[in-house]
Amino acid sequence: MVLAIKGQPLWTAIGAAALLSFILLAAGFALAVIDFFHPAPTAPKPAVVAPEERDSESGNKLLVSLGDSLTRGTGDMTGKGYVGRVHDAMQKIYGDKVTAVNLGINGQTSSDLAKQIRQPQVRKFLRRATWITITIGGNDLFRASGGPEQVDRVAIDKGRSLYRKNLSRILKEIRELNGEAPVFIYGLYNPFGDLPDQRETSRLVMEWNETITEVSRQFTRVVVVPTFDLFQLDPSRYLYSDHFHPNQEGYRKMAERLLHAMGEPKKGDDRP
Repeated sequence: MVLAIKGQPLWTAIGAAALLSFILLAAGFALAVIDFFHPAPTAPKPAVVAPEERDSESGNKLLVSLGDSLTRGTGDMTGKGYVGRVHDAMQKIYGDKVTAVNLGINGQTSSDLAKQIRQPQVRKFLRRATWITITIGGNDLFRASGGPEQVDRVAIDKGRSLYRKNLSRILKEIRELNGEAPVFIYGLYNPFGDLPDQRETSRLVMEWNETITEVSRQFTRVVVVPTFDLFQLDPSRYLYSDHFHPNQEGYRKMAERLLHAMGEPKKGDDRP
């Protein structure tokens, strides 16, 4: 039996089918190229519950972390930093009711942070925060000093004055937005504690830490979390290979200090 289309033999039908297949294949390829270079928008992924959607009576808790590369977690190969470790520890206590928002920016100074907290979305987070943490000042000091090898005392004093003004403004803004959430601000440490001129650099860091304490005590529910002693005797133990940022162990110690200051109970013997 010979198959035919409108009286044509089989080979004609096969040729027509082949041509149709080629056209469909070419069209499919063209659509694939269009999809690759101009992808259609995908359905939005489930987002973290926005602060304004949270019910303060539902038990939900929000950790908001501000600051520089230390808040970002730079130097920690796990990527957690102190924020991730504190969040993990809190989840063991509160479960999924606790959310962490990391707003840290590498290289940020106090002037940058003073501008950042004016952003509408940042202000929304701060209004709803249960806890607020800050690391700021290291970049201010380092840039003002001119580096550990050529300390510019005049520039440092000028930078410290600006830092005091910015920090006061930052804490004032936070308190106006949220008068209840405790604010935990980390003190500075000296990453150059094992260099020959460590006495001079340590003295500068301690002076700036005094400024942090002086400004912080002007506001209610603001706690300074010390870090100077952690890095003073054996900096290489807690510093990353860049000799500036904490390493994994350094961030773990910072998280422990913060949890202790927060008074959060620990579940079991797990370390942050």
